[in-house]
Amino acid sequence: MKKTNLYTTALVALLLIWGCDKGPELTPLTQEGKNTFSCKVNGKVWIPDGRGSIFVNIPPIDGGFFRGDQYSISKIWISTYSSDNQEVHLFLETIDVGPKNLDRKTHPYGASFQPSNYGLYRNSQQKEFITSNINTGTITLIKADTLTGIISGTFEFTAANSSGNVTKITDGRFDINSKTL
Repeated sequence: MKKTNLYTTALVALLLIWGCDKGPELTPLTQEGKNTFSCKVNGKVWIPDGRGSIFVNIPPIDGGFFRGDQYSISKIWISTYSSDNQEVHLFLETIDVGPKNLDRKTHPYGASFQPSNYGLYRNSQQKEFITSNINTGTITLIKADTLTGIISGTFEFTAANSSGNVTKITDGRFDINSKTL
C-alpha cells in the first residue's frame, strides 16, 4: 500500500511541475524584419501587445529611421506599447552597427528633438524610468538597413524615475521593419 501511495504522489508532483504555466517566452533573436520586440522588466518577460481605446488603436511596435537633417538618415527610434499601459522606448543618435552606450543625462523629448541615446520604461501607472549618466545600459545594433527598413539588435539598461526608484530591463531584443509599421 505504501509503494502505491509513493508512486501516486510522485506522479502527481511530476504532472503539476510539467503542467505549470511558465508564462511568455522572449521572442527569438532574428534579423529579418519580423516586427518582434521583447525584454525582461525586473526579471519578468514583457512583450508589447498594443493599446486600444474608443478613439485610437496604438500598435505594439512603432519606430524606424529618423532624419538628422534634410539630407541624411542618422537616428533610430523604437516605441512599444502594451494593453496594460506599459511602454519601452529606445532612441539612438546613430545608425552605425555595434554597441551604443546609454550613459548620458538626457530628456527624451527636448525642444529640438535631439536627445542623447536613451532607454525609457513607463510602467502601468505611467511612472517614467529613464537612463542617465548614473543609470546606464547598452543597445547593440546588429542590423540597420535603410534600404529594407530592417533594424535589429539587443538591449539592456537600468533606469530610474524622478524619485530614485530603479527598474532593470534585461535580455531585450528587437527585429523591426520600419517600412511595414
